[in-house]
Amino acid sequence: MASYVDTLSVRSRKQFRTYAYASTWLGCFSDVMLENSAIIILYLAMLGASNTLIMLSTGLVGMVSMFLLIPASGIVDKIGPKRVVCISSFIACLAYLLMAAAPWTGKETAQYMVLLGCFAFGISQPLCTAAWYPVIGYILQPAERGEFFGFLRFSYYILTGGVFCLLGVFMGEKPPIWLLQIIIGTTGILALGRYFFIARIVLPEHKRAAYDLKKALGISVRNGLLVGFSVYICCLSLAFAAIAPLTLIYLKNGLHYGDNIIQIISSAGIGGCICGFFFYGRIVRRLGIRNLQIAIHFAYILIPLGLFFCGGNSQYIAVVIGLLLFAGNFSLACFGCAFSQESFALARPGNITMDNAFSQTYQMIGTACGRTVASLLLGNGVLAVTWKYWIFSFSNFQTIFLLCSGGALFCLIMIFCIPSVAPIREDHYCP
Repeated sequence: MASYVDTLSVRSRKQFRTYAYASTWLGCFSDVMLENSAIIILYLAMLGASNTLIMLSTGLVGMVSMFLLIPASGIVDKIGPKRVVCISSFIACLAYLLMAAAPWTGKETAQYMVLLGCFAFGISQPLCTAAWYPVIGYILQPAERGEFFGFLRFSYYILTGGVFCLLGVFMGEKPPIWLLQIIIGTTGILALGRYFFIARIVLPEHKRAAYDLKKALGISVRNGLLVGFSVYICCLSLAFAAIAPLTLIYLKNGLHYGDNIIQIISSAGIGGCICGFFFYGRIVRRLGIRNLQIAIHFAYILIPLGLFFCGGNSQYIAVVIGLLLFAGNFSLACFGCAFSQESFALARPGNITMDNAFSQTYQMIGTACGRTVASLLLGNGVLAVTWKYWIFSFSNFQTIFLLCSGGALFCLIMIFCIPSVAPIREDHYCP
């Protein structure tokens, strides 16, 4: 990859970087809509979906990704990154068009068509992720990667956050379902833009490499520090992954706020991601990676605990929840950056692709399981719909917030699995 980059002129590399930015700016709406926006949640609620199905929809992407991330690297190796981006973009487009057309399939089946669309989009995600990094590797010098990824994440969250906030302002308290269909369908068409611009990047002719998937996975499994860190990430993700979507469902079906208010609050959550990505470099330089990771862990305990106490009919509850969602997504953004930094530091030389796929798979397992468990708790009647302690009344949503806080607290026993915290080192660890 490095030799091909050296053959490119400065002008060509700049042009290809612009194409990579544009590809992400168009494709990111489909990613953020499912992860951070309230659009799909509100859409499913309009179609009569239960809290269980709504919560399940937020975990389907992670559920599919945890099975496909590792095989996806082999698919890229076989047919090349451009073709995989093409396939991924068309699957994402069709998935969103299916969701947009769901009401036309009938009242009884509409919500399940949306779930099928979420599942299909989940197939596109690991394919896109596996193909994206080889493309970037061909067009970026090592010294350019940090600035590129920092600006990329910051810019696409600014873009999506601004657009989704404006939608929240103009959609009204009870938007018509056709408006959400238009928004979702447009998002699907924009997903094709990812391939439109990637196709304009000139890459070397793809040659299938001799890549032993089983051998590479074996190297990752024998990497003790990586395995320990991945298990820690899995458990902490399990405790916190449900917080953002569960908060939006709580606002809709627990506190009964208008759709416009919920969408604006979800945009505040996107703002937390923006600030987290923007300030991460400064924070890690000031605190150090170890202190930052410990601080994130305590934030994962305190934020759901704060949401547990957000009940009642006070007019300020929405503001408090918005601030907590902002703080939660700020922590989540820092968590993601620190996770990537540690994953690269733990990767053995020559096995970086598999080691990163290995750790990301564990993160997806935690995310998918956390949201699925929350979905089941909402729907199977294990939790009381409301319960009282002293003069205070709590809902089943608040109970799950408390359980998430307790889960993150329990994960403190694994904090020494963080390489920057543990005193043990191996030669390949390079933070």
